[in-house]
Amino acid sequence: MQKRILAISMSAVLLAGCATSTRYVGYSYDQFTPKDKAYVVSVYPSSQTSNVSKPYFVIGKVSIEGFAGNGVNPENLMAQARVLARKKGADAIINAETQVYHYYYGDALLRFTGELIVYPSSLPHS
Repeated sequence: MQKRILAISMSAVLLAGCATSTRYVGYSYDQFTPKDKAYVVSVYPSSQTSNVSKPYFVIGKVSIEGFAGNGVNPENLMAQARVLARKKGADAIINAETQVYHYYYGDALLRFTGELIVYPSSLPHS
């Protein structure tokens, strides 16, 4: 019985290990074709937005957050944002940044934010 309780407890800890909260706000009612899993979504930090040389349209904003004490780090937040961007049909993420909020009890909340964009060739045709 004790082994079963220990196994259940360990499973719960592992499942909570990368617990994050995701929020997406769409700026358009248009639906875009999801990208293939192999499609590489480029991420441009807010300091490098000018590197996007093609015309684009902003279709929404993503915010993903989680606590470092739960195994969350900037890389897995960005990876989750890329997965969401592919599902929404976005070509890239601009104005991306990760903020860290330190709490008095020693843990830190990490929050990734960015705007999803599509290039004109990805726009739905009427």
